[in-house]
Amino acid sequence: LALSLDGGMIGAFDLYYIFWFALLAALVYYVRKKAKAVQDKTVVTEDFKRFQRSYVVIFLILTAADWMQGPYLYALYTSYGHSAKTIGRLFILGFGTAALCSTFVGSLADKYGRKKLCQAFCVLLFLSCALKHSSSFSLLALGRILGGASTSILFSSFESWMVHQHIFLSYPDNWMRSTFETVAAGTGVVAMIAGLVATFAASHFGRVAPFDVAMVLICFGMLLLSRAWPENYGDRDISVVQTLENSYESIRGDPVIMLLGLSQALFEAAMYVFVVMWTPTLDESSATPVSHGWVFSSFMLCIILGGTVYKQYLAFGGSVEKLMLFTCGVASIALAIPSMVQEHNIQLCSFFVFEVSVGVFWPTASSLRSMYFPEETRASVMATLRVPQNLLIMLVLTVVGQIEHWMVFLLSFFFLAGSTVSQWYFIKLTTGETDVIEELGIVDEAITEITGGGGGGGGGKD
Repeated sequence: LALSLDGGMIGAFDLYYIFWFALLAALVYYVRKKAKAVQDKTVVTEDFKRFQRSYVVIFLILTAADWMQGPYLYALYTSYGHSAKTIGRLFILGFGTAALCSTFVGSLADKYGRKKLCQAFCVLLFLSCALKHSSSFSLLALGRILGGASTSILFSSFESWMVHQHIFLSYPDNWMRSTFETVAAGTGVVAMIAGLVATFAASHFGRVAPFDVAMVLICFGMLLLSRAWPENYGDRDISVVQTLENSYESIRGDPVIMLLGLSQALFEAAMYVFVVMWTPTLDESSATPVSHGWVFSSFMLCIILGGTVYKQYLAFGGSVEKLMLFTCGVASIALAIPSMVQEHNIQLCSFFVFEVSVGVFWPTASSLRSMYFPEETRASVMATLRVPQNLLIMLVLTVVGQIEHWMVFLLSFFFLAGSTVSQWYFIKLTTGETDVIEELGIVDEAITEITGGGGGGGGGKD
């Protein structure tokens, strides 16, 4: 038996979860290897590759810093002696701050520069990590406030900077899909590595050590960002208040933006609830100790698999709009299962399916935003649409611990069902076609090529 990262031996209970990890790793390897034969044969320039690397590498470094905190945040609060109720308040405070900041952070990015806001993200996240060295509730609360503010920047300003720069440099629109797919696949790998590094650091240097590692990554990422990225803006000729008003008008006056934003907000709300709930749910349904590290790593493999599904589907000329519809539908079914079944193995498999859908969701959602959100207020619109998402997460977190786990997943199912319906109406408005039979044929063709090992490939259509 091999040594675990914390210096102990891998137990018999771990072997079950290691088996799932190995099985998923083999599946990811097989699918990605076969998919290379049928992927889109688009040829890109060396200049674009440099641009893509400059964005992807920096974004993944800073994402790794964010991921580094996840596995041990709750454990750190517990080690300081805070009760579950107090810890819940800290999490609600973080999501509440993100919801509040989302109302104006995008406007600041469009007005004063998206690069500047990305640099502000680094500063805020660094301070948030530094405050983890204190056990004081007040300082931890301040850290959650800063962390919530940084989150609102991470999921709006970075992507807005990349999309604007891509358009400014006159690269073809379909090349952007390659960037989104690379980010999605890279996020899974980085999250898996970050989890392992965090486990090693916490086991050997204490539970605050992962946050110190995150601070090093933040400094490195900010240095690269400051040197490599040029500044870009939205509409600089109007005030922040006017930018905010314009983003609201864009959402309210355009049902396409409203439906797309609603669909993605509901999906992400269910996803963040899942992040909170998967650990206690698996613990409750298992008669033996759950190896959370191996389960988390398996989830990351599922996300990588989902990114491959996205790329493969588009290589066969599939519609990105309908791919999102499939993704929302599959995710809703996956989270409906733990609301009805409390058997551990079934729950675990349903969670794997949900994580694959998350892997498809990220690049698909980014592609749709690049296609339908207005460039001049892109960051503002993206940030504003995160407000209802964070409010829904706060609402669910207030009842976690007061209701059964299956009821929380039932709420998540309703979120995803609403996401599916919103996406259906979005497709009806944008393409006028809601018949998915033809798309199912594309899915079948892509699966046949992979499982049959066919070498023929269809060039993806834009």
